[in-house]
Parts: sequence; C-alpha cells; structure tokens
Amino acid sequence: MKKLRIEICGGIASGKTSLTKLLEINNIGTSIYEDFESNPFWKPFYENPGKYIFETEFSFTLQHYHEIKKQTTSGLLICDYSLLLDHAYAMIGLTGNKLNLYLQLLKEIYSDILTPDLIVYLKCSANEELNRIKNRNRSVETNMELSFLELLNDAINKEVKKENKILTIDSEKYNFVNNEKDKKYIINLIKDELNNLL
Repeated sequence: MKKLRIEICGGIASGKTSLTKLLEINNIGTSIYEDFESNPFWKPFYENPGKYIFETEFSFTLQHYHEIKKQTTSGLLICDYSLLLDHAYAMIGLTGNKLNLYLQLLKEIYSDILTPDLIVYLKCSANEELNRIKNRNRSVETNMELSFLELLNDAINKEVKKENKILTIDSEKYNFVNNEKDKKYIINLIKDELNNLL
C-alpha cells in the first residue's frame, strides 16, 4: 500500500477514537491518537473557552501537525483527530487578526504535509454527543453545553462541504462500538474507500 493518511473528523464524543481503535484492531493501518492531556491549555479551555481559545487552537493544531510529520510509516496512517476539526474550532472561536494568523498557519502546515487522502466524517447530533459526554463522565466536560456542541457541529459541516475527499458515516445510526454487524459494515465501507484511493 502506498503512503496514505486518513483523518477522523467529528464533534466531541462523535466516536473518533472508537473508530480509530476499531480499525487498529482489524489491522487497518497504523493509528495515532490525540494526546490531549499533554496540552497545557486543554483544561483551561474547557473551564473558560473564550479566554483561552487562541492558545488552545494554535497549540492543538501544531501538536497534530507534529504528530503527523514525525510518522515514518510507509503505509496507511490513521489519525483519531483532524486538521479540519481544528479549522472548525478556529472558525467559531477566533476573529480578525488572530483568525487570519491561524489560517496562515494552516496554509503553511498543508504546504508541508499536504491535505489528508481521506477524511472520515462522523456525523452525530449534538443531543447524542451530550448524552455520550455525560456517560463517559470526564470531569473537565461536566459544564459542556448543548449550544456549544451545536455550534461546533455547524462549523464542521461548513468545512466538510468545502472538501471532496470525505466519507460521511452516521455514528448515531451505526453503533461500531458494540454492534458486530455495524462494525463489519463500517470496516468494509472504509476498506472500499481505501481501495478507491490506491
């Protein structure tokens, strides 16, 4: 297999890491996971997004870029995060010169590592995402509001519409965590998409 990169994109709790793990255990590519806890702005962002959005967005984007850039795999690389999602966060949180600076950063990143060969977009309603957030019970997410999830999902949808290398999966309809039939369906769906890229 030639060198390819898939980025998994979706709102908070849409199933990005779960899908990446599913592909990993089925020996589909080499997986890399977002190390969000190592980001010094992660917790402050959740506590006060408006105050720390600038440094959070830049640091996460650079962290993602670095993780992709340092990979030496010659086959398929699967990221449980997406630069498109970073872009969506920036579009709802940054304005003016800060947004222009961010967009310039993203342009430089893509000139180096190029855009992904495929973005798997996990579409999920904000209501379902909020239910999942409550069930996984992360302390920093206890104040997560439905309105923010809706805003983020809208921003992701806008960015997705600009792309032509998108595979959309309804992660509310297909339970690829616990349902074996759905797991097989999603695996085959992604395999078929990969075959089209070769």
